[in-house]
Amino acid sequence: MTSRVLTVAALAAASVVATAGLAQAGGRNCNGSACYRLVEKPPVYETVAESYVVRPERTFSRVVPAEYETVSERVMLRPERRIARHIPARYKTVSEKVLISPASKRWEVSRDAYGNVSGCWVEVPARYGWQQRTVEVSPGGVAYDVVPAVYGERSRRVMVRATQVVHETVPAQYATRHRQVMVSPGKQYWAGY
Repeated sequence: MTSRVLTVAALAAASVVATAGLAQAGGRNCNGSACYRLVEKPPVYETVAESYVVRPERTFSRVVPAEYETVSERVMLRPERRIARHIPARYKTVSEKVLISPASKRWEVSRDAYGNVSGCWVEVPARYGWQQRTVEVSPGGVAYDVVPAVYGERSRRVMVRATQVVHETVPAQYATRHRQVMVSPGKQYWAGY
């Protein structure tokens, strides 16, 4: 485009020089015909600003590791227990009056001083005695003693946040540059004079 502009400019300059030469020589030299001169309008340029991508958008991925922390908790070391305990029965010895022989009558025959035989009923009182025996005061059984549970503290590691992948996007970077563009092309035409 630049070489074309220079060529057209050179032609225009030559035309102007030729026209000036004719004018100096006494005016028109067209042999009685209408004379024309070559008119050249140069192209029109203007500067425009345009943006362009210096660096495109990029996405990075990074792994964020899991986070852990230590927590303490109360745990049962030994559960509650019930222990059976045997309670023996209690006894004691008691004495009680018992009948050995009941009251009765017996027939007795005797002789008196004269040798006479006589008989009579004789009352025999009841006979009692003392007897000892063992009696239960309280029955035996089973009692349960409760041993309470034993607790303690235990530490353990727990995950607070799981591993995750984070995506980070760096936006594209732009810049502005200026350049000249042709608004209208140049033209040549013949104009009468």
